[in-house]
Amino acid sequence: MVPVAGPTVVRRQLGRRLKRMRETAGRSVEHVVANRHLGISRAKLYKLEAGHHPAKPQDVAALCRFFGAAEEDIDTMTALALATQGASWWHVYGEDAVPEWFSLYVDLEPAAKSIRTYEAELVPGLLQTRDYATAVYQATSAWEDVAEIDRRVTVRMKRQAILDRPEPPNLHVVLNEAAILRQVGGAEVIAEQVAKLRKAAQRPGVTVDILPLAAGAHAAMATPFLILDFPDPAEDPSVVYLDTPSSAAYLQKPTDLTRYAAMFDQLLDRTTPLLEYLS
Repeated sequence: MVPVAGPTVVRRQLGRRLKRMRETAGRSVEHVVANRHLGISRAKLYKLEAGHHPAKPQDVAALCRFFGAAEEDIDTMTALALATQGASWWHVYGEDAVPEWFSLYVDLEPAAKSIRTYEAELVPGLLQTRDYATAVYQATSAWEDVAEIDRRVTVRMKRQAILDRPEPPNLHVVLNEAAILRQVGGAEVIAEQVAKLRKAAQRPGVTVDILPLAAGAHAAMATPFLILDFPDPAEDPSVVYLDTPSSAAYLQKPTDLTRYAAMFDQLLDRTTPLLEYLS
């Protein structure tokens, strides 16, 4: 199974198109809410335009007509609404195979054109070996049974299939040197993991850089982060992803995007290519 963009991506696209259509028509949120025939509350309109929930085709069609859209545009929008109700690729492993706070990221990842990430402690999931991933889960989710950890590791391994697509995303990883010095799973596991990183760094479209401990203080000391960029920025603006063991933040404000892109560029001024580091 090759992961595909989940319904969250379609919801984001539909929401932006609805908002753009409303603004082009000169309709405010108050105009929509005041029209009782639409039956759209302020909260519901916000969720539709933000892409937070599946959309009912009849609601989308009614809004489009209220905004004066052409019939062919209404057909396109209602088709998108239907697509928002599909299941994510990872549901085949169970609807709880991915934590709720992480599910948005797993839906967005296959749609990305490029992925830039800085990791302080861990090799990123897209480049982990199975044994390394298992060791990480055993340490961070020690309360889970063996079967549950194996299920989560399987989903993580399946995510890596996006790198084998005919047109994979560009992946640029900056790893704190500590991430490959730490003996996760023991000497054999980390040796296998470093070998996989070496092989990945030789693939077209994959860049792995090491931030040496000797580099000292740097811009990203406060938190690891990940930036997803998409093929059509107008429909799918970039997203900065931050996480903790039990929650996540998705930043999309231009000021946040500019800040984290600048942080990533500042890191690159201090890094060493992995292959050079290992030589």
